[in-house]
Amino acid sequence: MSINIFFVLILGLLLGMYGYFAPNYVPQQEKREIPKIQLMDFTLYEISNKGIDHILEGKEGKKFDERYTVTSGKFSDNTKSLFQSIRSDNVVYQYDILNLTGNVYYSRADGLEFHSDEGTYDTNNSVIQTQGSFVITQNANRIDGEKLNYHTGQKTVTANQVRGSYQLK
Repeated sequence: MSINIFFVLILGLLLGMYGYFAPNYVPQQEKREIPKIQLMDFTLYEISNKGIDHILEGKEGKKFDERYTVTSGKFSDNTKSLFQSIRSDNVVYQYDILNLTGNVYYSRADGLEFHSDEGTYDTNNSVIQTQGSFVITQNANRIDGEKLNYHTGQKTVTANQVRGSYQLK
């Protein structure tokens, strides 16, 4: 056997061992959504021929394919008979429904206010819902309870474990 064949066999053996024992580096990619638009300290106005319909304000806002996420968000609606606004620490706006978490506060031009830790607000039907505890106040009147379903347009309210203080005129 010639020396050249010996070195070719050694080279082949070394390349085979390198290929077999070489580390397999597979890139680990973190799968996360990337927002199409990201805004900081913003105010968005929705304007129609009647004037300003909606105002969305926030500290940080992100637009994804089918939803908006807003931190320290405030949504104001001027399309109803009474001007109303709702704010929260975290807002997810998808399919005309606001999902609110953290310090939810709703107010209306006639003095009605609503407080909760979480809730949803259907902007088309003007319905506020919460699974947890809530407080509704208007002037000297106060209602506390659990699991609220409040239709602001029809002025109907359903709730569980209701406690209230109402001032008669």
